[in-house]
Parts: sequence; structure tokens; C-alpha cells
Amino acid sequence: MVFSKHLYMVILSYILLIIAVAGAGIALIITHTALILGCLFLIISLFFIRALVKQLNKFNAKIRIFLDAMEDKESMILFNEQSADKEMNALSHSLNRINELLATTKSQSRVQENFYHSLLEEVPNGVLAWNSEKRVLFVNGAALRLLGVESIIFLRQLEEQYPILKDFITHGNVENSFLLQSNSKKQLSLSMNRMKLNSETITLLAIKDISNELNEKESESWNKLTRVLTHEIMNTIAPIISLSQTLSLRPGMDEKVIRGLGVIREQSERLMEFTESYRRLSYMPEPKKKRFSLTNSLHNLGLLLQSDFENAHIHFILRSTPSDIYIEGDEKQLSQVFLNLLKNSMQSLEGKTDGQIEVTLEVTNKLYIRLLDNGRGIPMELQEKIFVPFFTTKTEGTGIGLSLCRQIIKRHGGNFYLQESRQGKTMFVIEWPVASFILK
Repeated sequence: MVFSKHLYMVILSYILLIIAVAGAGIALIITHTALILGCLFLIISLFFIRALVKQLNKFNAKIRIFLDAMEDKESMILFNEQSADKEMNALSHSLNRINELLATTKSQSRVQENFYHSLLEEVPNGVLAWNSEKRVLFVNGAALRLLGVESIIFLRQLEEQYPILKDFITHGNVENSFLLQSNSKKQLSLSMNRMKLNSETITLLAIKDISNELNEKESESWNKLTRVLTHEIMNTIAPIISLSQTLSLRPGMDEKVIRGLGVIREQSERLMEFTESYRRLSYMPEPKKKRFSLTNSLHNLGLLLQSDFENAHIHFILRSTPSDIYIEGDEKQLSQVFLNLLKNSMQSLEGKTDGQIEVTLEVTNKLYIRLLDNGRGIPMELQEKIFVPFFTTKTEGTGIGLSLCRQIIKRHGGNFYLQESRQGKTMFVIEWPVASFILK
């Protein structure tokens, strides 16, 4: 540094001058050559020492101000470089240069920190970090959304909402993952990692929504089972129908036997029809996608069911924000989905005189289609079973309605789930992929 060399030269000059003047004064006094002149030289050397100390104190004071500013993280301090003291100007220039470099480094570090922060905010998986005192240091939007909370400052907030997490957070093994069902019924996979940062232990929690993967595996398993069952049942029933028809046509058969064979044939045909409905579920055709107005399609369904709504004292509401939304999909299959959901809501409103069904279309980061009714709701113990094929709470149901709806939505790249259900409020939600809807 130029200033350092200059400072060394100034100090060295002062020291040499002091030594020379003081040495000359001492020599004159010792040799009795000129006592007065020797004393004068000593006095002059004292003035030089005082000047050196004063200059060093000025240097130290300015450096102390600079260090105090750095300790207080104050980067706006600026030293005057235009004074009459050249040495102080050189020091001020050096300190200003150091301050500028530190400010640049801090700015670059802040930019990099903002980049990583933005990067973590954009990832679909949740990220949560806390220290040994369980104070949350970082949480991204995905984590808040998946866990269904507005903010997390201390982990106890999370432990109060999800008591099952307490043991995993405290004693969780970094090599194991943990499955958690969120309040919105999403299946979450949690994995943990610990690291040292400035001698402090930091714990990182990664949160991933695996609902789609689990649903796909479950649907795949049910489809395989359905194919096997329908194949075996239909192969068994077909000969029974054929034999009952053949036997009933034989001459001389007793009337009771003929009626019995008719009952066998009728029940077998019903079983065949029932099995055929499941076969259609397992061999669902690929959607024939085209562009159509989802808003108009739902409006038309409302008109189709208008007389049914009026007879059942049901008020139907359709809200769309924006007012007209187009999507790419199979209109026939999707109309089947919405018609099935509307009829389910109507059945849950039986006996009510103030029934209401509200369908809301809302665009945020995705297209959300929400169907809300104020019916009797679905019992808590049944909510996890309603999408399972063969499961039904209706005496005449087949148990393929909601399962078929979910499969159709999945084939369109969307997600379909029950958000909440209790007495007086049931809400089903369809999340439509962002690439498949068009605003108009």
C-alpha cells in the first residue's frame, strides 16, 4: 500500500531526526563544548518527539474511527482527502479505498444472498431452517403453503399445529424421512439434515408433496386389481347367462324353474353390467383435448340442472375470476366430472330448504376450481376412503364416481381432492395445470 510506505518514511524520518538532534545535543553537553547549544538541541528533539506522538495520535484516532464504523457495520463513512496535511490525506485515501472495497464485497454478498433466497422461494419443495434454540432462520413460501401456516418464527408454532412432528424434530434421524398428512390432506415427505455454521448447529428440513405420486401408485394398483376382477367375473358370468337362456327355452320345463332361471339371468346381467362399469374405469380412454370455455360449460350445466335445483330448493352460484376462462381438455369427460360432483352435492342437501352450491373459478399461480355446498358433510372416518374404487355410502352406488373423477382429472394433468368437509360445509378442489388454461 502506498500509504504504508509513506507512513514508514515519515516515521523513520522523524526518528532519525530526533536521534541526530538529541545525539548532537548530548555530545555538546558531555564535551562541554557548547552547553547552551546542546541543551537547545535536546529541547528541539523533545519538540520533534511531541510532533511525532501527535501525528501518530491523529493516525490512531482516524483508524479508530474507521474500525468503530466497521464494527457498527457503517459503510457510509467518508474521510476528507483535501486537508493541508498530506500524510493525513494519504491515510484518508487508503481508508476510503478499504471502505469502498468492503462496501463492494458486502453488496456482492447481498446480491448473492438475494439470489439464493429467490431461488429457494421458487422451488416447489418447502425448505425450513432453525438453530439450536429452535428459532426459525429461514422458511420459504412453499413450506408455509404445504404446512398450511401463515408464518413460523419458533418451531413450537409448528409443533403445536402438528404434535406428531415434535419427536421427529427433536430426535429425528437425518437418514430417515417422515410422512405427514397436512391439514389440507396433502401427503408430505419430510427429510432432515444438520450442518455446522459458525460453530452453531443448523437444522434443515426439506418438505415435498408426494400426494400425486401416492395417488398414481394407488390408482395403478386399483386398476390392476379391477382388470383382474372384471376379467374373471365376466368370464364366469357369461356362461351362466347363456346356460340360463338355453335351459329356459327347453320344452316341458316347469314354470317355477323357468322363473328361477329368469331371475338367475336377470341378476347375472346386472352383475355383468356392474362389472362392465368397472372395466370402463380401468380402461379409461385418453382425453381428446380441445380448447373450450370452462365458464360457459359450467354455466350450461347449471341451466341443465336448473329445474332439479329449484325442486330441491337449492341456490346455485357460479363465480369466475376472470369472467371467462378457456382450458385445453376433453369437454365431454370434464362435463361428466362436474355433473357427478353437482349431483353428489345435491344428494348431500336432501331435506334442506336453504341448500346452496357454489362453484368458483379462480386464477392465481394455477387455476383453482372449487365446489362448495352447505350439506351434511362427509364423516371424518370416511374422508380418506371416498376416492377408493368400490367404496360407496349409497345403497345403489357403485363406488366409481369420485374415483373416476379423480382419474379423469389426473389424465388432464390436474389434481382433485377434498379440502374440507364438516356439517354445513364441504369443499372439493380441482387444481388445473397452469399450462392448460387461457384467460380471455
